[in-house]
Amino acid sequence: MAAETQERHEHRVTLHVNDKPVTIHGPKATGEQIKAAAIEQGVRIEPSYFLWEELPDGAVRKVHDHDEVDVEGQKRFAATPEEHHERHEVTVTVNEMPVKLRGRSATGMEIKQAAIKQGVLIQPNFILQEELPNGTSRVVGDNDHVHLREHLRFTAIAPDDNS
Repeated sequence: MAAETQERHEHRVTLHVNDKPVTIHGPKATGEQIKAAAIEQGVRIEPSYFLWEELPDGAVRKVHDHDEVDVEGQKRFAATPEEHHERHEVTVTVNEMPVKLRGRSATGMEIKQAAIKQGVLIQPNFILQEELPNGTSRVVGDNDHVHLREHLRFTAIAPDDNS
């Protein structure tokens, strides 16, 4: 029974640090443990870097070395040498084409306009959809705000496309 309980508390979890997969013993870990595991597994960061948890709404939360974090559920972290985590520029994809965006959030229309300026063959009236990790998608309206982070994927389709 004790071995069973210990096994349940020490199962392995995969999370991401700077978009690289890192396997760690879960279900909880400190910021220091997350950085150490990332370094050990080849992520190019230093122990002195600041660790940031990327929250589902696109915001970030600073994780101090001794803070204990729940690492279940494909959590994503960023490790930066700066004390302030500002994502000045991120690259997303629109119709499989890379699109660079500046800032922490953008509206659906701003994403489409940036894509058009960067050579993606779409029109401003196209319907923008965010491709979600679970294989589904959600429509992003022209005035809807999206919290920007690396590797978001979008498709833009003509309003009369029935595919």
